[in-house]
Amino acid sequence: MTNTAGDKDLIEDAGDASAAPFPMQGSKEAAQAHGSSSLLREHLVPLLLVFLVALATLLPGINTLPLTDRDEALYVQASRQMLESGDWVDIRFQNEPRYKKPVGIYWLQGLAAKTIGTGAGSALWVYRLPSLFGAILTAMLTYAIAAQMGGKRAGLLAGLLAAMTVELAFEARIGKTDAMLCATIVASQLGLLSAYLDENRRQRLWRNALFWLALGLGTLIKGPVAPMIAGFTLLGILATERNLSILRALSPVRGIIAYLCVVLPWLLAIGWISKGAFFQQSVGHDMLGKIATAQESHGAPPGTYILTSLGTFWPLSIFFSLAVWWAWKNRHTKTVAFLFFWIVPAWLLFELIATKLPNYILPMMPAWAVLAGLAVNDIGLKTSNRWFRFTYLGIAAGGVALPLALNLLFYHIEGHIHLIGLALGACAATLSILASVWFMRNRLRAGFTAVIVAVAAIYALGYGLLLPDARGLWLSDRIKEAFNRQTNCEKPVKLSIGYAEPSIVFRLGTPMQRLNAEDGAKAFHDAACAIAAVTSSQMPAFTAALATMGGSADPVELVTARNLNGLKIQSVQIVRKRLN
Repeated sequence: MTNTAGDKDLIEDAGDASAAPFPMQGSKEAAQAHGSSSLLREHLVPLLLVFLVALATLLPGINTLPLTDRDEALYVQASRQMLESGDWVDIRFQNEPRYKKPVGIYWLQGLAAKTIGTGAGSALWVYRLPSLFGAILTAMLTYAIAAQMGGKRAGLLAGLLAAMTVELAFEARIGKTDAMLCATIVASQLGLLSAYLDENRRQRLWRNALFWLALGLGTLIKGPVAPMIAGFTLLGILATERNLSILRALSPVRGIIAYLCVVLPWLLAIGWISKGAFFQQSVGHDMLGKIATAQESHGAPPGTYILTSLGTFWPLSIFFSLAVWWAWKNRHTKTVAFLFFWIVPAWLLFELIATKLPNYILPMMPAWAVLAGLAVNDIGLKTSNRWFRFTYLGIAAGGVALPLALNLLFYHIEGHIHLIGLALGACAATLSILASVWFMRNRLRAGFTAVIVAVAAIYALGYGLLLPDARGLWLSDRIKEAFNRQTNCEKPVKLSIGYAEPSIVFRLGTPMQRLNAEDGAKAFHDAACAIAAVTSSQMPAFTAALATMGGSADPVELVTARNLNGLKIQSVQIVRKRLN
């Protein structure tokens, strides 16, 4: 494989493109040449570039984006309750057990709150830090895999593409499982790749520890997904090599023991505490239910992910055609085989599952980034080919569409134009158009620089500016503000009647109650001091039930806003108990 002259200028300051990648061979000379200090120096500059770009694209908005429903609100509230109760085994959302997913993300969010925040009362952004860390780690581990396959320049290209991806950018700012899960999967794949490329297939402690411990942590975060992807890759390697040398290189006996030491203590504890209910709900209802039926209206036909990935993996998806073409040309190589076994079996499985969500295919995104990085590093942008020149228009298309959509959404919610948002969106769109032009002219460094700045601007525009400023989009936040204005006693009973989104619990506090009209009226009547948010549809029933008890409520404020789920306008009446 050779590099084209047009690609040679991408990271001149990061070292020569032909410099040796992460060590793949096991000779004493190789070990000496690539000691830990020299290895760090060799890859420090490109790794630092990936880290800084990841930080620039993934950090803005983490402390300003309001709490999203429903998954994030469920996770962060359950983590807060874990800290409040001190029970780090039986995780709950108010009084409901959280048995659909294992405990890993709650532990990570809890540790972030205890070490960086103020414990249970930590700000929302603290609970999001594990997701941000997982997303940044994903980009840096993607660099490591591509560098081991094709050198520093391939690693840099792959790491940058992973860091900019739309889906990873979203997951980095949301306090749930997927960004950290992706990091554990890429870490385990890095360990597996090191064993695969080692011709001597020796048992290396760092590699095997990385592989098995990453699988263990991935299992604690989201059950079988991490072992499944590693298993598909390993089975593909075993089938093509027709021997067990790679399995022996991974120290399977000691590795499985280490894996079980990570996952078994909590699984045994929760199995005992829940009397088996955890396994019934997580495996029987959540996992198998999603395979058989489209849960929560998230069904779609096979092939959906192929289309949606063009948007969710943008701007990486612009290089899909080039990556596939290059992979076919090099289909007999070990690197392409490894990436094929990583991407294709799991992708096909997710296409066949009835329930479809964009985050399900995120673990395959780093493999696509590696494939694209290897392709561009080896053959350049192939601007002599009309089709590939055409595909680079996708940079401009996405760079114009995303800011436009965000500004239109803001206008739809708020009824006026956000001038700063419009200006920033215009800048991002202009840079994206320039990037497309430069890519079509084979100017790789200029194109990537423009894309990086454009993507960072788009994410800052959306997550740091327009979405937080769209006050009509966040009903739970508006209810909390109204409660703060209208509370007329020190410790009121807080009620939400007819509005049951999980975010309201995090905003109003764990003791708040989500009730129907009749139960809400009774709780309101029995309390010495109470304040309630009652939806317009529940207000007549609430008032009537309260009247039968001889009580009444003072309407003090009407809150009108949308909820992120469905974007439907809801009117909520804030009422409080009249104090004698």
